[in-house]
Amino acid sequence: MTLTYILIFAAAAIPFMRLVPARGRPWGLLAGSVLAMGWLQSASEAAESTYLLPLATVILTIVVWWIVRPAAPEQPAPAEYRRDTWLALAITGAALAVIWLLAPYGDRPDLAALLPGAALAGVAAISASHLLGERVPDERLAAFQRLAALAIGMIVLLLLVIKWPALSQALGGWLHAEPQIGIASFVTWLGFSYIAFRLIGVLLDFRAGQLPAEGFSLRDMLVYTLFFPAFTAGPIDRAQRFIPELDQALPLDSFRLVEGTARIAIGVFKKFVVADSPALVAMSPALIDQTDGIPGLWLLVYLYALQIFFDFSGYSDVAIGLGRLYGITLPENFDRPYLQSNIQQFWNRWHITLSLWFRVYFFTPLSRALLRRHISPTLGVFVAQISTMLLIGLWHGVTWNFILWGLWHGLGLFLFKLWSDRTRMWYLNAAQRPRVRRAITVFGVLVTFHFVALGWVFFALPTPADSFEMLARLFGIRG
Repeated sequence: MTLTYILIFAAAAIPFMRLVPARGRPWGLLAGSVLAMGWLQSASEAAESTYLLPLATVILTIVVWWIVRPAAPEQPAPAEYRRDTWLALAITGAALAVIWLLAPYGDRPDLAALLPGAALAGVAAISASHLLGERVPDERLAAFQRLAALAIGMIVLLLLVIKWPALSQALGGWLHAEPQIGIASFVTWLGFSYIAFRLIGVLLDFRAGQLPAEGFSLRDMLVYTLFFPAFTAGPIDRAQRFIPELDQALPLDSFRLVEGTARIAIGVFKKFVVADSPALVAMSPALIDQTDGIPGLWLLVYLYALQIFFDFSGYSDVAIGLGRLYGITLPENFDRPYLQSNIQQFWNRWHITLSLWFRVYFFTPLSRALLRRHISPTLGVFVAQISTMLLIGLWHGVTWNFILWGLWHGLGLFLFKLWSDRTRMWYLNAAQRPRVRRAITVFGVLVTFHFVALGWVFFALPTPADSFEMLARLFGIRG
């Protein structure tokens, strides 16, 4: 999201919140989120995806909503529920039509190719509408849970295609005479990484029986998934927390206006002033080759560590500030991660919503499953931590360097667990002496920061050979 988009979204909040009645704001956010999705997608590298990928995102969200919709709610009445569903479909369809009309002529999909699919979708929607006023029988719940598992698999497969360059190339070559067009289309499916996590979280909560009994309306589900401040870079909120606040339609009072504006200003300063300055001298194979001396190489490591923090946290601050202006309190995402005294605390403060998502939906269920199989607790923790961090690495991209980065942090978390289990009593005794406690904390912060900073070498460089050569040179070993 560029500075221009940020300023426009922030400026639009004041007339929107002042002029649109409270009951109409969720509907306005629905239309605005779909239009913003198309606008942001149009600025991506793949011009031809301006319409098709937003359309695919909307269809996927509607499919997930239909799967998890357990019943027609008691309130509002089924007739009003059906009306609101069709109104949400109409607003979304109108916004998609605007995206199609505003797309450059050469980038518009051929309507003749879209009409058969639109007709089929219309028939499916009409058929589904007969179910909107009926409660799903208990005996069919298991079937819908299996359908949810199938949808999770489909979303994971889409993520794999997007994140794995080899698959993107193969699919691009199959879909197009010019493979590069296909590659760009999938690689730049804007915001899909975060959309996928929101949808998978909802599907997993549905399978676990943790969604509200009344379900979610289609409008609320679409706004939750596509909310434009958090569309491109998070935070990853949970539907159970986001949607009730959406329906409250909180006003833009002076406190929220000042708070949101200040948070946006902080985020813009972090991203476009602080982060973009070290980016000019960030780690790259060419710059490393031009750098002589160990101090210069360590400076590159420190600069990259600062750049990636201010880049990620700056975007999160912007999203949280925009959310405040539009009446939504998005969760915090970064909380002084480089000042933590161990790697576990670092991951509790770095990309908090991503870490929490994996903890809730993967690490904890996997750990419990391993314990039920009577695997030793130490081995269970090892498998769960390595697997979790590998998945977080692969989420950034299916490359050997991201796999190594995930392994680096997985091993770090496991070794810290072993160390903390064996030194707990010693730490409790040392904590009684303030000076010793402060010295341990300072030492822990320094060690943790350098462990994380060295891990960024795998994150920043393109190949394992480049990464290992850089690590060797940092410690005076010539590659």
